[in-house]
Amino acid sequence: MSHKILLIPFESKMLMSEIGKEINAKTHLSYAAITSELRQELDLAMYATLRRSCVTVDLLDGRQRSDSMLAFIYGSTSYSYDIVPGTAPDAGSKDKNHTGRYINNGQVEVPVDYSERFMNVSLLNPNLLSILSARYGTDTYVFINELDIKNVDNNATNLSDETYRRQVVVHYSILDNTGHYVSKGVATTYFPFSEDEPKEIGEKYFTAVGRNLMKNYIQGLKADKLKEEKKK
Repeated sequence: MSHKILLIPFESKMLMSEIGKEINAKTHLSYAAITSELRQELDLAMYATLRRSCVTVDLLDGRQRSDSMLAFIYGSTSYSYDIVPGTAPDAGSKDKNHTGRYINNGQVEVPVDYSERFMNVSLLNPNLLSILSARYGTDTYVFINELDIKNVDNNATNLSDETYRRQVVVHYSILDNTGHYVSKGVATTYFPFSEDEPKEIGEKYFTAVGRNLMKNYIQGLKADKLKEEKKK
């Protein structure tokens, strides 16, 4: 593809991990160091995947590394917890058709939201993308907004752990130069409960998340192209 991507890693505060204690016991890294390692490994995995199809600029590694530019980007954006595209509220929720507060038997109630949601990015600085495009010659911006690592029930028969496994959830937004969302949502994968080395997690499993994200990006490009063709 002819697109040039700017890869923007998640802020350190946007790691939600349930395995910090286990990683610390295995590696003796501090929690700040664990965050830094996981952030770096996810960034490397995303960069390795994206650059196979597009020229990619990585702000966390290599010649283009820039902590000051990352600080500028983070200060120019905000986050919102939005519904994952293509999903709907839980069909079993009795409150799914209500919006806002409502009265039930004389009591004010707030509906329970069962929607599948993700951390999305929005632009506070309307000039951000034009500034980035002018500096890096990019036309696509892959924002990694949040990384979640959590323990979940193990329902798969091909994993050795009987009770638990880990789930990786990467919240992302991909925008073009106009601010249009080409793709957004989550990319996920699973890995064994016994894996506590950040480097191993990155090389073996973050790469799978990168492939899922790239697949979603390509589908978004195809959907946009189809919409344009229908307008003609």
